[in-house]
Amino acid sequence: MKNNSRGHRRHRRHPSNWSGPRLRCLLAPLVLLIVLMLVPSHAAAVPQQTLRIGLMPAVNSIPLIVADAEGFFADEGIDVTLQMFHNQLYRETALQTGQIDGTVSDMINAINAWSGGFSVQVTSVTDGLFALVTAPRSRIRSIEDWKLQRVQSVRVGLLEDSIIFYSAERMLEAHGADPAKIRPVSTLQVPTRMEMVVAGQLEAAMLPEPITRIALQRGAHLIADSSVMEQTPGVLLFTPRAVAEKSDAIRAFYRAYDRAVAAVNADPDAFRDVLIDRGGFPPAVRDTMIIPRFQNARVPKPAEFDDVVDWMRRKGLLLGRPDYHDVVNAAILGESAEN
Repeated sequence: MKNNSRGHRRHRRHPSNWSGPRLRCLLAPLVLLIVLMLVPSHAAAVPQQTLRIGLMPAVNSIPLIVADAEGFFADEGIDVTLQMFHNQLYRETALQTGQIDGTVSDMINAINAWSGGFSVQVTSVTDGLFALVTAPRSRIRSIEDWKLQRVQSVRVGLLEDSIIFYSAERMLEAHGADPAKIRPVSTLQVPTRMEMVVAGQLEAAMLPEPITRIALQRGAHLIADSSVMEQTPGVLLFTPRAVAEKSDAIRAFYRAYDRAVAAVNADPDAFRDVLIDRGGFPPAVRDTMIIPRFQNARVPKPAEFDDVVDWMRRKGLLLGRPDYHDVVNAAILGESAEN
């Protein structure tokens, strides 16, 4: 009988190190890696939204400047570009042409936009501070001087169809002074207005904080400021397109805004350097500018809106009468009109 053991050994298969279950185990991570590389992540599928916001050199812009400097916008997952304007007309043009998505503005501008067929959406109030100042050599150096019978007319640098004219009248009324003495002199650019009153080319001017501080340092007299008002009609507003297409980004914007409000209210002096370095505030006012206590974002109250509308109609600045909801969008902040 033949011994077939050699033949058996010659045909025996030895198990390979790269076959069977072991091979499948080694290939599984590679397959998973390839799948992950081919399938886009959620973050890549939903690009970071951007917002372009216009500012003016005034204290109601402070929460936005701080939110940007402290990285709060980035923390909330949005890319916010802040653009400074020194001329209200340029700011409004940028808004209407889509160069910016929203801006720090005021209720009067928002109502004018509605009247002109461009229904911007007011999404919150802002906390501004304005002052009526007079020239260094003016006959009027106090609110009591304004009340004197011999003072019948005062040339005041401001914009007639604006928050500053509204605020000037409301401030004077709060002090029992006659706002009818104002003779408006239209001056668009805030720095120019300040220079004109300091030089005596205007007897008085309405200025925003912190530009007020510069005028006072150069000899102007403080007559009244808007701290006597319950609320100035400053607002944040957005274009209809931005509200329609970027509502989630705007909500994230307001989360960052409220974080900045909390930070500034907790220690306002900590941000003076930031405001000079990143906000374009004049270095001369670093230690003297008034930083108000800010409110968390809220929509304007109907009574605040109606007061502005009534003032505009009395001045002949508005023919129609917008409904509150034509101008104010409470949905972004999830508030009711009765707040």
